[in-house]
Amino acid sequence: MPPHPHALPEDLARHPTPTTTLLARIVERLATRGSRALRQIGHRRLLDCWAGTVEAFRDPVSSERQELDTALTAHCRLSPAGLNAALEAVLAGVARGPATALFQRAASLAPAAAREQPAWIILASNLPALAVQPLLLALARGRSVILKSPSVEPSFTPRFVRALCAREPRLEEAIVALTWRGGDREIEAPLLASCAPIVAYGEAATLVDLEARAAGRIVGHGPKTSLAMVSHDADPATVAQGLARDIALFDQRGCLSVAAVYTAGDGSLLASELAAALHEQAGHLPPGPPTVPEAVAVQQLRGETQMRGLESHFLDLASGTVLVDPEPSFHPSPGLRTVRIHPLPRLSSLPDLLTPWQGQLQGAALAGEAAWQLVPRLRSLGISRYATVGELQFPDASWENEGSLLELF
Repeated sequence: MPPHPHALPEDLARHPTPTTTLLARIVERLATRGSRALRQIGHRRLLDCWAGTVEAFRDPVSSERQELDTALTAHCRLSPAGLNAALEAVLAGVARGPATALFQRAASLAPAAAREQPAWIILASNLPALAVQPLLLALARGRSVILKSPSVEPSFTPRFVRALCAREPRLEEAIVALTWRGGDREIEAPLLASCAPIVAYGEAATLVDLEARAAGRIVGHGPKTSLAMVSHDADPATVAQGLARDIALFDQRGCLSVAAVYTAGDGSLLASELAAALHEQAGHLPPGPPTVPEAVAVQQLRGETQMRGLESHFLDLASGTVLVDPEPSFHPSPGLRTVRIHPLPRLSSLPDLLTPWQGQLQGAALAGEAAWQLVPRLRSLGISRYATVGELQFPDASWENEGSLLELF
């Protein structure tokens, strides 16, 4: 797909891949016109256009969605039902209600320094539609934006931006969506020199490379994972239904996907209930096709589980793997809806057990009073989102992921 055509359309139409010269012109244009255009549009008009665009993309029968779904299904390796659930989870969090609250909060903050500089947002490829979250934050602060989609998923962001600009053409002065293979030092030089802030989502190697080229100026969001904590008095059947939802959504590829469960209750009973709930989820949200590395990793874990004699529940390979592991050490999931359940005598010992993972954990799904009592101690580990089981993967625009991007913008 060619780059988003709304900024400098005559040049972008001639260049399927942006050039250094073209990116320099785009940065200059956004810096001179972007913030001014956003001020002219005003918050009320911008919110109306934003909400209308979000609702169109939430509607599975809208022209925007029908055009998008075909492209995303090919790129994202989600089943049609899984893609629909994923888009709804992301877009509901930036719909009119949450967006209005965010704009009100933004209005209470002092104007950002160097507000005329455009922001550069580098998007990850693990989940669809995640561009809407940082884009909304930037617009709420009156900041123009260059959005770089990953080359393996170039579909959602330019389509969303086109639909937004169709509702308000003045936004063409403030938002540009492009795709190129990341890491090209020559192409990216104008962005590194002139954009601020630079917000990057992606693998650790991507962030290390960017930091080497722009030391101290990269706001990086690297790979993280999440877990669940279940008190002894929580109902296993009810908890299992919520956990299955937190595991199956996005096919367990998100930073808020539950990878492990710690319980002070009956681990065996919870494992049986969770396996049944994952089987039910596979009927509602069929898994997408696994990659070869995912399949190999899960098959290897299943073999190790059998060799260790651990209690386990094996569904179809992509539908779920549940095992009960008495060893409390945390391990990331190999994917494909795979989860370890770790029984503990007391949940209060868990924060100390997780200390080696400080800074690498994103969210916690909590069930029962004893689990919620751990929140103050878990914050010191860098966990930024806490929710009742089943709700972990549904943050709205108010979630401050690793600090307040709203203030930064």
